[in-house]
Amino acid sequence: MLWKYQADPKFQATSTSTTYSSAFQNEATAELWLSDDSNTKVPARSKVCEAIAKLGNVAVLRWARDKGFPWDFWTCSHAAYGGHLDVSKWLRENGCPWGAYTCAFAAQGGHLELLEWARANGCPWDWRTCASAAGGGHLELLKWARANGCPWYRDTCSEAARGGCLEVLKWARENRCPWDASTCRWAAFGGHLELLKWARDNGCPWDARTCAKAALGGHLEVLKWARANGCPWNPVTCAKAALGGHLEVLKWARDYGCPWNARTCSKAALGGHLEILKWARENGCPWDSDACANAAMGGHLEVLKWAREQGCPWDARTSKWATEFGHRDVLQWALANGCPDYVEED
Repeated sequence: MLWKYQADPKFQATSTSTTYSSAFQNEATAELWLSDDSNTKVPARSKVCEAIAKLGNVAVLRWARDKGFPWDFWTCSHAAYGGHLDVSKWLRENGCPWGAYTCAFAAQGGHLELLEWARANGCPWDWRTCASAAGGGHLELLKWARANGCPWYRDTCSEAARGGCLEVLKWARENRCPWDASTCRWAAFGGHLELLKWARDNGCPWDARTCAKAALGGHLEVLKWARANGCPWNPVTCAKAALGGHLEVLKWARDYGCPWNARTCSKAALGGHLEILKWARENGCPWDSDACANAAMGGHLEVLKWAREQGCPWDARTSKWATEFGHRDVLQWALANGCPDYVEED
């Protein structure tokens, strides 16, 4: 897991592609790759240094800077996530800025040596460092951070739960780390039933979002256990099951009395899950114009066609969202079939 506030999800370390590895192996390949106008995988100019730093190639990074590619604190953060201490040192020696995310990304990657160096050289940190360490399952790093005064917050427990890191969660609680219902929520989303059981046995609160997250993740056994142990639910559970494409979860929820509303259909449409949308309608689930709008947002033309054939209403949001999310085929079909065109107000 990398934080949702990271600069650009396509550069997450978990998804750094072979393409980038080969493209940035040396200065010559980098220049050739970046200058190819037909190359659709070329990153935005502001992201080039990030991608190179993540791969840990100082020579290519130096070349990029000589060519005028910009950098910012995300460059140091990505080098830290990759554990590239030599790159991090070079970046700082050459004036690249950093911030608390550098420590957080080092912690997420489990790179204690780099974190120690960063702190020794004045890099700031905040609660995200502990949360990142917990989410990555890096208990020794978390212990070091706390021993050296790093603050923490309830996100440390919720990130440990999200990652299924029970030992980290236990240690955090033994050392008085706060938690809240988000711990149960993220345990459910990840399908970490044993962790969820431990959390509940030790007094962690929960709410209806626990069931909703279990449904979104498709974890039926977690949902069953939660309900058997008194966890509340509401129509969001059905909507999240539909969004995640989990028909069996949705069927079970309905069999056991979970309420639903039009959001079940709209979320099924957003996810492009036509089978679920059909089943929901066959079983009396209401819908409204959100279903068509969400199908357009997701670019799901077949879903939109079926919805309209079955009498689902639509409005100008269908054409608006098809436009805004770049689904030209959806927009063309919608307008050709009488969908109101969205006109911006002056």
